Amino acid sequence: MSPALSLEDAFAGPFLLESLDGPDPLEKRQERWRKELSDTIYGQLPPAPAELDVEVNPLAGSPAERIEITMRSADGAKALIVDAALWRPESLDDAPLIAGLGFAGPVGILTGPEFPLDMRARIHCRPELGVEKGRLHDVLRGTEAHRWPVEMLTARGYAVLVSCYGSWAPDDPNEIMRHGACPFVGLDTGAISLWAWAIQRLLDAAELIGGLDMGQVAVAGHSRLGKAALWAAANDTRIGAVLANNSGCAGAAPAGHAVGETLAQMTAAFPHWIKLRGDATSLDQHHLLASTAPRRVYVASAEKDLWADPAGTYIALVAASEVWPESCFWPSVEAMWARARQTCQSALGHHLRPGGHELLPYDWQRFLDFLDGGHT
Repeated sequence: MSPALSLEDAFAGPFLLESLDGPDPLEKRQERWRKELSDTIYGQLPPAPAELDVEVNPLAGSPAERIEITMRSADGAKALIVDAALWRPESLDDAPLIAGLGFAGPVGILTGPEFPLDMRARIHCRPELGVEKGRLHDVLRGTEAHRWPVEMLTARGYAVLVSCYGSWAPDDPNEIMRHGACPFVGLDTGAISLWAWAIQRLLDAAELIGGLDMGQVAVAGHSRLGKAALWAAANDTRIGAVLANNSGCAGAAPAGHAVGETLAQMTAAFPHWIKLRGDATSLDQHHLLASTAPRRVYVASAEKDLWADPAGTYIALVAASEVWPESCFWPSVEAMWARARQTCQSALGHHLRPGGHELLPYDWQRFLDFLDGGHT
């Protein structure tokens, strides 16, 4: 449970993030930021596998397709096989793609029993669901359909590709070295880097599947998976837009804004997520957001989710916007909180939703309007 915070806690001000301007070209600054973030916070992002193949099979009684992704090492000694699911819009070839990781993956979206359970996966889920030791279970089927409303997304013309994050890297400090990407790549790095690597592999698979517009790719994630989506987008130019919801500490929320979770608290609770080394305060999260420029970035927060620092998230996006070529007008933090709620520029967007730490169809409606070029 996140500690209770008051509304006054949301505004730790006055607060300014340092300018991102510098004598070097933006591409050179971005390269430096990515390296420093890798060295001090996230750990190394693994290289792509030597070989990756996909097998596509229809799912009985469902519009989804089961995608089996097989990766092999250069010497053929190691293999990693992970499932995903793909939904396509009707009567549309070369559909733009939204890809991402879910806490229960396709099992959490589909209600039927056809999609197999990965018993090696380790996930985080609500305690009231009664799932022991983070294992996927039939009780989880359909529990995340609201977080990935695929009918809404496909009706708007998007294909959707989702996999279970715990299949790629178990969300357990005792299991992460035993299963999934970590033993496959032979690299001791943070889980956020491994989940970002997983998102990149989903894009590799999408390129092989065909019938998708790989020139229009967005990646999305909620909470810890929003952190991973941002880190993936910063490192992969195939990603044209990133949609990060309630990403908080080590996501879009700056460490220098004294609200909500800190890097030290996160490391104590989840020691496998990141690899804190050296001076982790030399950069802040607006550097992460700016590493994606000039591509598109949308961050979303919720007014009761103060543990994820919604005001700081907005401040970081405003600070990062200086490296985009177009001029942006942003309401003040107080005006955003009181009345603006949603602000979209051509390449940047933000909204503050009522409620708490969740990903809802409300958020997706605004994500889709942003992707479609809508402005408010």
